[in-house]
Amino acid sequence: MSDHIHVLVVRAGGLSWALPMESVEQAFNLGENHVRNVGSVRVVRYRDEVLELIDLAERLELESQAPQAAVVTWASGRRFALVVDELVNQITAERADMPRLAQGDFTDGVIFYDDQVVPLLAPGSLTGAWDTTDGSQPEFTAMQQSALAEIANIGSGHAATALSGLLGRPVDVGYSEATLTVLARAIDEVGAPMNRSALVDTPIQGDQGNVILIFPEESAAELCRLLGTSIEDETGRSALQEVGNILSASYLNAIVEMTGLALEPDPPTVEVDLLGQMIASSAAAGGNPSDPTVFMRSYLTVEGSTTRFSFLFVPRLRSVEKLLDALGVGNGQTA
Repeated sequence: MSDHIHVLVVRAGGLSWALPMESVEQAFNLGENHVRNVGSVRVVRYRDEVLELIDLAERLELESQAPQAAVVTWASGRRFALVVDELVNQITAERADMPRLAQGDFTDGVIFYDDQVVPLLAPGSLTGAWDTTDGSQPEFTAMQQSALAEIANIGSGHAATALSGLLGRPVDVGYSEATLTVLARAIDEVGAPMNRSALVDTPIQGDQGNVILIFPEESAAELCRLLGTSIEDETGRSALQEVGNILSASYLNAIVEMTGLALEPDPPTVEVDLLGQMIASSAAAGGNPSDPTVFMRSYLTVEGSTTRFSFLFVPRLRSVEKLLDALGVGNGQTA
C-alpha cells in the first residue's frame, strides 16, 4: 500500500532521512545559535525559547558529520530541536509501508526520492517516549481490546442520540479505532501537530483524568455551520463546547454503564489553535509519556456530511488498570 506525504528530506550520519512536514515548525542554521548544556541535556536558545537538542545521528547510533542545521519539531506533546547534518529538500513523495522485520525503532515507512529509498522517521519515537516496534507499547489481551471496543460502540450510540437532539437531524457516530496505548503515542496519533484544530478538554471530577476531543478545523467549522454559527466567533466556540460536553459525557456514561465506576465530567474548555501547541499546554502533556491511555478515533455523519474527531481518555496513574479490572478483564493479563 502506498500514498503520498509532504516531507523534509535531511542528511544525518551520512544517510538521507525524511521528516513528515506535519510535525515540522521551522528549520534554522545551528551555527548562528548558542548551544549549551543544562546538566546532561543539550539545549539551544531559539527565538527567545530554550529547546532541547536531539542529535539525529546520535539517536540513530550513527557517526555525526559536523551538523549544520536544526529542525524545530513537535511530537508526543513537546517541542524540540532535531540536529541534522544538512537540509536537503522539501518535497511531496510516494510513501510506502516498511516490512515489519525491516522496521527500526524510529521509522515507520519509506519514501522514494531521487532514485533512493529514504526511511520515514516517526518524530515521536525520537523523543524516547515510544518506538515504532512497539517496545514501549503495553501489552493487552484480545479480550481487553474487545472490551474497549464495546465501550466505543456504546459510547457512539449515546453520542448519536444526544447529538441528534441537539442538531435536530439524524446523526450516526461510528468508530474506526479503539485501542489501549501509551500516552505519548496516543498524542502522536490524534492528528498533525502543525494543523489547526479544535480541542475540547473535559476534566473528570476527583482528579481522575481528562477526556480530550480533537476536531480538525474543517470538521469543527462544519459542526458550527450545522448549528447555525461560525467557528470564528464566541457563539461558535460555545457550540463546540456543548458538542464536546455531549460527546465526552456519552463515552464516560458508556464506561460507567459497563464498570460502575464513578466518572463525573466537569465543564469542558475549548480552544482553536495549532494542535501541537494545544496538546503541549493541555492536561495530556502533564502525564507520564509511558502511562497507559485509552484512544478512540470516531466519525460523525450528519445527513451525508462526515465529521471526524479523536477521543482521548487520559486517566491518572493506574486508572486504566482499575478500568480493566472493573470490566472483568484485568489482573495483569498480557497478550
